[in-house]
Amino acid sequence: MLKNNIGLFITGTDTGVGKTVITAGLLGALRRRGINAMAIKPIQSGGILRDNQLVSEDAHFYGVVTDLPYTSRELNPICLQAPLAPAVAAEAEGVTISLETMMDHFRRISAEHQLTIVEGAGGLIVPLVGTEETMADLAVGIDLPLVIVARPNLGTINHTCLTVAYAKARGLKVAGIIINMYDHQNAGVAERTNPSLIKTMTGVPILGLVPRVEGLIVEGDNPQAGDLISIIENYVNIDQLLMAIRYVPNHKKGVELN
Repeated sequence: MLKNNIGLFITGTDTGVGKTVITAGLLGALRRRGINAMAIKPIQSGGILRDNQLVSEDAHFYGVVTDLPYTSRELNPICLQAPLAPAVAAEAEGVTISLETMMDHFRRISAEHQLTIVEGAGGLIVPLVGTEETMADLAVGIDLPLVIVARPNLGTINHTCLTVAYAKARGLKVAGIIINMYDHQNAGVAERTNPSLIKTMTGVPILGLVPRVEGLIVEGDNPQAGDLISIIENYVNIDQLLMAIRYVPNHKKGVELN
């Protein structure tokens, strides 16, 4: 495990729940506070070709939301083209994946910033190397508290509670849960009651109920951030998150509390 690092690992209950949106939004909100934060996507499957180079649209979106330039090696060291589980895409493309390489990349980025956000691919049990090593193994190796991104509607209790239970079984600390794409104006009974039930059943705090962001476009030739940073600031308890990951700002480096 990598010790004495400050940051968080973003995972999801499923693919498509909005991990990239939450990652980019948190990055922007933290940097707006004056924190020297960075976000990385250690591995991307489903990369797109631009100018004969594979590009991670997820990592590129971090730069759309913030003032960070996109450079593939800095924000996304491994990019695969097939939109499949990384282990399957890597085998199909003849790419060798090493958890140690990804952890080395994180170690270098973390040393240069006060706080590092790591966005996983899919959920915790997505296979990375064959079926022997999964995204959870990367999270354990990096050893950052988890933020779990979940959907708001029917079925999310099961998905979210299972994700929390598996994370805890692997020895991972879960800092909190963010429920994404929450309709505050038209929430049904399931949506209104799910957050409190998940909190009670998991013992993990709900850090925010984030609504859809008008004008938000993550993928394609013209990605747009809309008012994402302000939405995150208004609907996510950033102070509680920073306390959960034991971050105290100073002039150079976050300090882990005793």
